Amino acid sequence: MVVLFGAVYGQESVIYRGFAELRQPLTLPQNEWTWEPGETLFQSLVPGTLRLLGVAEQSRRVQMPAPQNPLSAYVGKEVQFYWEGQWRKATLVNLERNLYLYEGRYLVGLPGTVAYPDPSGFNTVPGPTVTFRYLGAGAGTLAYLTRGLTWSLRYTLDDGELTGWATLTNGLDRPVRLGRTELVAGSVPLLEGGFNVPPSRSETRMFQAAPAAADVAEAEFVGEAAGTYRYRLPGELTLEPGLTELPFVRTRVQPAYLWRLQTGFNTQRELGFMRGFRFAAPENLAAGVVSIREQGVFVGQAAMGDTARGNNVTLMLGPDPEGRATRQVEQQARNRFRVTTSVRNPKSYPVEVEIQELMPQPFTLEGEGLERIPEGYRIRFTLAPNQSRSYTYTLTLQQR
Repeated sequence: MVVLFGAVYGQESVIYRGFAELRQPLTLPQNEWTWEPGETLFQSLVPGTLRLLGVAEQSRRVQMPAPQNPLSAYVGKEVQFYWEGQWRKATLVNLERNLYLYEGRYLVGLPGTVAYPDPSGFNTVPGPTVTFRYLGAGAGTLAYLTRGLTWSLRYTLDDGELTGWATLTNGLDRPVRLGRTELVAGSVPLLEGGFNVPPSRSETRMFQAAPAAADVAEAEFVGEAAGTYRYRLPGELTLEPGLTELPFVRTRVQPAYLWRLQTGFNTQRELGFMRGFRFAAPENLAAGVVSIREQGVFVGQAAMGDTARGNNVTLMLGPDPEGRATRQVEQQARNRFRVTTSVRNPKSYPVEVEIQELMPQPFTLEGEGLERIPEGYRIRFTLAPNQSRSYTYTLTLQQR
């Protein structure tokens, strides 16, 4: 990665959740080349990931210059200070002792406001350098991982229309110019031990020079690799410091309203459902937060994990006041119960119902239409508007 006109440039980049891998081809001089990454980029590097490819490295020298007082640039120079209603001139003689020469006398410090002749001392801030020593010269590639460039994804689900926007976060305090770029979704572990990255600015920018939103090209799914999904961004782009949002996906889905109940066995007469939505993923979907609207009404946000095409996406939103299951419990013996559960859908649209009940071990369970699992049972069904359904089972708790 080289710095061009104050920007970070990556001809090839792969951006993960929490870090990025950047590569930049170089034409290397004979035997030695010095890289000046800047303070923020240097601090964001993941230790052990900096590489100079294409040549046989012999050594590296990393130099961190000591902080300098910007006023050291003005030693021996004339400055001005405003005192008793007029500007006066003095010469900075010794910075450490704060010593000035004024009209043939040496003063420790100057009264009033001090003005400097130019901004050179404040503009020149030396940063870290990495000097690579190697054999030969010619084509090479600088590659590394940085925690200063990341991405995340947010969706809206609005009456069956799923829209996603990728948010790219540039925390490097300078523009990042990217060539071929891929976004990677999935779990990619990165051990701790890197440097702290300064917080990015809160400003948000859209894709530079982008046409109307409906015409912006979306990220293209390019395949799966070792449990990760990879998406390629269209063309080159420049990320200013802060946030840049890019269109990611637009597609139609068929969400079904869901009531879910997961409980242990008890003798309560009424149980409450959690509410949510479920739909089949029309394509490989990267994880993100989904904002859900139904019939034009915002109904909540839910987290979606990375989901393969055709698998179910389930978005849970909390309790539904109308979602209740009533039960009749008949205790036939000290350890034997006959339970009838009834569910009614009072809504004007269908509801998918999913109930999972866990039983004390060991146990035997008798009942029709139940999916037996080692911990208890599961049952799924769909209720049309104003439709009801009941089911019954007999539970026997065995003696240990």
